[in-house]
Amino acid sequence: TCEGGVCKVEVTDVKQQVYIYKCENVTIQIIGKCKSVILDSCTKCGVVFDNVISACEVVNCKRVQVQATGACPSFSIDKTDGIVVHLSNEAISESSFVTSKSSEMNVSWLDDAGEIKEAPIPEQFMHKMVNGSVTSQVSDLYH
Repeated sequence: TCEGGVCKVEVTDVKQQVYIYKCENVTIQIIGKCKSVILDSCTKCGVVFDNVISACEVVNCKRVQVQATGACPSFSIDKTDGIVVHLSNEAISESSFVTSKSSEMNVSWLDDAGEIKEAPIPEQFMHKMVNGSVTSQVSDLYH
């Protein structure tokens, strides 16, 4: 159902995945636990979801926000310019991020005092050859 720029999607089976494609200027609220959430080719959208079993994937998007109000073990961000991932207290300790070909990525969360904190997800790295292997470090830009 859609009302006032917010579309609500109710998930009835944990085996279902939610695929959101080519949406613009809308907020999507996913109610219930699902297998995964995929946001593809969306612009200026927000997605709020309860619990995701495997991952939230964001591909080919611009200026989007994703909010986990429950658990989400993994976020995959690919070819996306401008994303903020808002983590719940439950998701902070268990979430990981895999990124490629993306820019302007940030993650936000509430600290112990209830203050909103935000940090960039690094997009610049330094690579070196060490003993015949390539090693990678986050650029000094993020320290």
